[in-house]
Amino acid sequence: MNYVFDIDGTLTPARQPIDPLFKKFFLDWIKNRNVYLISGSDYPKSKEQVGDEILHAVNGCFNTAGNVMYVKGKLMYRQDWEAPQELIDLLQSFLNESSYPIRAGNHIEKRIGMINFSIVGRACTLEQRKAYNLYDQEHHERAHLRQIIMEQFPEIEVSIGGQISIDIYPVGKNKSQIISKINGPIHFFGDKTMEGGNDYDLAKELLRPPHKVTQVNNWEETMRILQEL
Repeated sequence: MNYVFDIDGTLTPARQPIDPLFKKFFLDWIKNRNVYLISGSDYPKSKEQVGDEILHAVNGCFNTAGNVMYVKGKLMYRQDWEAPQELIDLLQSFLNESSYPIRAGNHIEKRIGMINFSIVGRACTLEQRKAYNLYDQEHHERAHLRQIIMEQFPEIEVSIGGQISIDIYPVGKNKSQIISKINGPIHFFGDKTMEGGNDYDLAKELLRPPHKVTQVNNWEETMRILQEL
């Protein structure tokens, strides 16, 4: 069995470092197992969150929804994408028109093979992140923006990632693309496996045996489940 773990919300709090006790447990758990990580964020952010020790212990780390892969810190492949200017203009209009009052900076982040977009901005503080997430839970702003983009750009997919942003990439270049890079059955752990979430496309392809999907709500739940395996 190959084990694949999302990072944000599955191994760590959103955009925060891994808990030290869980890190120690996880490093011991992955010994003699085939383990991969998958994230919508880039490799430097994954490094900030889980650290080199874990990144060098796993079989590989897929970043930006699988559009890039690293093995023990070495780049194995990358798939670039240049977003159309019309899309960038639309995202800018979202920023101009959103009624949410705070703009913290770094709203349109271009990554390898994708774009991450956030109204509040990725430069926000932890408190601003939590505040926007509460606003989004009430107003469903990210789901609304996702719908608009996919209606106007049928060749583009959008998923809701983390607490404050949406991930934007060409059709088919979502997390599910990593399945072809892994030999054998996969047990996937993720916190956004529901439709529209950035783990959904991968999870829906793994719902039938011999694969398995485990939905978790936080790293504490992940740890409890792994202790029982």
